[in-house]
Amino acid sequence: MGPRQEVVPKLFYTNINLSERIPSDHKLRRVADALDFQFVRRQVAGCYGYNGQESLDPILLMKLMLLLFLEQVPSERGLMEALRYRLDWMWFCGLDFDAVIPNHSVLSKARALWGQDVFAGLFAQVLGQCIKAGLVSGDVLHVDASCIAGNVDTDKLQPVLRLTAQNLYERLESEAQAAAVASQDDPPVPSGRLTGQSDPEAGVTVSYGQTICGYKDHRCVDDANGIITATVTTDAAVNEGQVLPQVLGAHQANTFLEPQTVAADKQYGTARNYKHLRQQGITPCIPHKKPSSQPGQFGHEAFKYDQQRDCFICPAGQELRPRRYDYDNRRVRYRATPRACRQCPLRSQCTCSNRGRVVERHMDQEHIDWADNCISRARRRRLMARRKCCMEGSFADAANCHHFKRARWRGLARMTIQNLLIATCQNLRKLLQSRPKHRYGAMSAAIATLAATTTLIRHAIKACQPHQTCWRGISLILAR
Repeated sequence: MGPRQEVVPKLFYTNINLSERIPSDHKLRRVADALDFQFVRRQVAGCYGYNGQESLDPILLMKLMLLLFLEQVPSERGLMEALRYRLDWMWFCGLDFDAVIPNHSVLSKARALWGQDVFAGLFAQVLGQCIKAGLVSGDVLHVDASCIAGNVDTDKLQPVLRLTAQNLYERLESEAQAAAVASQDDPPVPSGRLTGQSDPEAGVTVSYGQTICGYKDHRCVDDANGIITATVTTDAAVNEGQVLPQVLGAHQANTFLEPQTVAADKQYGTARNYKHLRQQGITPCIPHKKPSSQPGQFGHEAFKYDQQRDCFICPAGQELRPRRYDYDNRRVRYRATPRACRQCPLRSQCTCSNRGRVVERHMDQEHIDWADNCISRARRRRLMARRKCCMEGSFADAANCHHFKRARWRGLARMTIQNLLIATCQNLRKLLQSRPKHRYGAMSAAIATLAATTTLIRHAIKACQPHQTCWRGISLILAR
């Protein structure tokens, strides 16, 4: 039996190496091997002056902010407190046993000083590593958005909503009673945004029957392995369908890959998006809302459009001519004559109006028809099922592992940094899973290199656009 173990503080400690206490297959050691943080110093060099007190190493600050989301630390204060006894964190940040732990306020100061470009550079570096590893194909993309609850006082939100509803009611009442043009003193039209609250840049929206005041993260996810290729942050009041061109532009700027197919839900099914995708040569797998009709009456599909005469033909053979042009919503309203509808034997199955049946057509209906017929039903079902797996899985992983559904900071710029860091952490985890560990030996590394080379060959062949039969044969050879 040995002596009783007692802790006796020493004045000096020798033969202590912090690197030897970190396992060779530790996650942070693999992160340090995969990423080169030297770009941070080059990118933020213009943010610092030549006089005054020297700041901390920008690489140290970037690593601390990455640990904040990678290790699911709830706050910056908690990060600095845990840093004192986490040896792996200290080694990853380049600190020693006797190093002074920084104050938590240096992180917020660094974010305000650097801006969004530095964190976008970190995201681009990890994404570039994923592309080199063959994790991004770029053929099929999934686009969707998710709401993030803002860091706001919910007790102050209810009075703002009541004031907005009251202003809207007063405006409608004044417009109905007054014959003259409304003056400038009328209550403003509600915009759905908070003003003068704890987070003025946050927006208000309704999701699944619940009012949310916060932001939206619009993502573009690759179909091959679920790698996030682009992220755009807006307030929650922004419509998702309006951000599709911006998200696709960010994807192409980050990956330099031209997508072939884009899958999204009905929120993105607008004629403007269809027209944009058609001009870009991208096949959409995006459903849209169908025109509704009264139960027991003919639907919109029962009326055939004659493009040469610019009219609709009803089931009884009568013509519906254009009567009204709504250029704001880009719609044309077609109406049959009241006399023809009154004498029609199918009137009970068509309309109850004395003014005749009305059918609307979008001015860009040709792009909507193209989007409905450019892809087969079987492939559409497969892509929509795959979209649920990729997009909902990506947002669920961010919520479960990186505190995605709650805003840590306030302001659109800070929320953009948060979403960039979360997307970086998710891509980094997938990158580390694809890379072989040290104990697997050189054979696994050779297989991973061969897979990445095969992906690059596929992109090069597709860029040349060979004959379809030849491309299928080459694809089978590469798959084998």
